[in-house]
Amino acid sequence: MSKWRIGIYLRLSADDPDDKLESNSITNQRNLINYHLSEMSDVKVAKCYSDDGYTGTDFNRPGFQEMMDDIRNGKINCVVVKDLSRLGRNYINVGHFIDDTIPRYKIRLIAINDNVDSFRNPDSMNSVEVYFKNLINESFAKDISQKVRTSLKISKKNGNYIGVVAPFGYLKNPDNNHQLIIDKEAEKIVKKIFKLALKGNSRQDIIKELNDNHIPTPSKYMRSVYNKKTSTITSKWNLKSLDSILKNKTYIGNLIQGKRTRISHKKHNIVSVPEDEWIVVLDHHESIIKEEVFNQVQDILYNRNSRISNNGKMYKYTGYLKCADCKSSMHKFTNKSGEVVLFYCGAYHKKKECTKHYITEKEIDNTLLEVINKFIQMISNLDEKINQVVSMSYIEYEKENKEFRLIELEKEELKIRKILDEIKEDYKNDVISKNDLDMFKDKYMFELNKILMEKEDLNNNNSSKETIDRINQIKKLGKLDYIDRKVLSELVDVIYVHENKNIEVVFKYKDIYKDALRFLNS
Repeated sequence: MSKWRIGIYLRLSADDPDDKLESNSITNQRNLINYHLSEMSDVKVAKCYSDDGYTGTDFNRPGFQEMMDDIRNGKINCVVVKDLSRLGRNYINVGHFIDDTIPRYKIRLIAINDNVDSFRNPDSMNSVEVYFKNLINESFAKDISQKVRTSLKISKKNGNYIGVVAPFGYLKNPDNNHQLIIDKEAEKIVKKIFKLALKGNSRQDIIKELNDNHIPTPSKYMRSVYNKKTSTITSKWNLKSLDSILKNKTYIGNLIQGKRTRISHKKHNIVSVPEDEWIVVLDHHESIIKEEVFNQVQDILYNRNSRISNNGKMYKYTGYLKCADCKSSMHKFTNKSGEVVLFYCGAYHKKKECTKHYITEKEIDNTLLEVINKFIQMISNLDEKINQVVSMSYIEYEKENKEFRLIELEKEELKIRKILDEIKEDYKNDVISKNDLDMFKDKYMFELNKILMEKEDLNNNNSSKETIDRINQIKKLGKLDYIDRKVLSELVDVIYVHENKNIEVVFKYKDIYKDALRFLNS
């Protein structure tokens, strides 16, 4: 019977340049050890443990942990490695393994290239050379870790995307993995979320809307569409998943990396990095959301000065007023009775940057009322000319095409809903398993969502008839006597306030006048 039950341990790191040497490959480590063991008697290989692609800076490796379990259970009594650096590059951990684990479990340790054999030459375990090599191994790991970090940081600053998976809404460019391109299907979901926020919906309202309409979460989308595995699958939208979309400046075209990091080369715990230390590359890729829309959503949902009041209603100008010079949100000042009295630049209020830009609510109301009424009058004046000139046959043709496509989508929607009902019925009758139910449900719900979003796009598409309908809708507003949030929501994108109290209004339908002229000139 063999005296020594051998556990061969092999390790190769993915990041360590020294480990990329041919001599350190898993195959060559195994061949070297097998050759060494072939010259020994009373030995039997019980098991070979391998960690391919794992760092040596800690013992959190599946192969090493399996070997430790077998040591504790007495399945092996001898560990053989190519050299001590294969055990690890952490001076304290390897030292503890040599000084505590080996004698406690009466284990024989053989490190071939370091001439260490705790049975044949016990003094080799206590030599200064062993401890010195462990220190060198750790120093090497620390040096490599720093070099890798520096290299990645430089690459990020140069505008290279380093992540394994692209941010939701984007894909890695197949021609260059460091570039991002828009994922057209996920883009629709992102735009829908920001659109709901702009309409004044609370975050809870948006979450309910998304879940009620079975809009997939980012992790569920990645799994169902691209079969990408994520650490956790969030099946339902929640505040965390929603905020990760609404607060993400990636959608305005900025590449943001370095938000988290490992504590050190030995401690792999992930910690957050202060925002002023993030690596940001502006205008890195095509945006999904316009910057002014993104900023407006931040004001509506996250600015304390702009949130919904205690009665559940949103203040009239919430999210609309901006400083014309620095583009900061205007800060509102209320008197003791809670009435809004005036506004001034938020940057001036917080950091004394920019200038005051003082303006009263009454001044805004009066000027805005005049501007909006002029806009309505301008659109109304075009109405009769458009109705006389624009070809109604063209409008009807365009309308018929749209209606035909909507009918097709309705049929596809009914077909998929029928399939979903049949799947549920099959599950109830034990025809399919729960896993099959979830798999089919994810597949067909994604197809259903695509149909629903295309229908929404068609319904929102600004065709000739819809442009005319929009003009007529604006005309019906007539001359306004006062300004309320409903009017702002209907017509206005943003209101810029200048230092001299002049107001610049950006209308939602600022191109509608150009569209009208196009009709007249066609």
